[in-house]
Amino acid sequence: AVVSTQSTFLLYEAVVSTQSTGEEMNCKAGQRPKAELVKRSQTAIYENMKIRELVIENNELKCALAEYQETVEIIMSKYRGQMAAFMTLSRNQEEPVVSNNEQVLQEYVEKMTDLLAISDEAVKRDEKMDHDIDQELARLRYENKYLRDCLKIGQNFGSIDRN
Repeated sequence: AVVSTQSTFLLYEAVVSTQSTGEEMNCKAGQRPKAELVKRSQTAIYENMKIRELVIENNELKCALAEYQETVEIIMSKYRGQMAAFMTLSRNQEEPVVSNNEQVLQEYVEKMTDLLAISDEAVKRDEKMDHDIDQELARLRYENKYLRDCLKIGQNFGSIDRN
């Protein structure tokens, strides 16, 4: 949601900047309102395209979050089941049996080790997803800066019409 908000804000700033520059140029050149209408139409199309992309990305992030939450819930339910079984077993055993207790304890240690491994895997996946999102955001920011620089160079040297 933060990524989407930041992306939308940056897109909004770019559109406002481009729109105000275009309006100033139209006023100086004495352009007709038709050119402004075409420009607004193109801007609206571009904004709609970006909004669709953000909606798709937002849906993907929602799915990833739901999957993560489901994984954590599975882990917790298994943990609760193991603890309930452990508590029931503890109540049912009145006489301590040394060899049996060691075996039961070893089984619980193995089960806890498995649960810890599952928890570690879930944390690693979450951290990897965060890292991947951060990398993608950095790449998009760099690409956006590069494209703005190219557009500015083109406008400054006349290869791109400022209208």
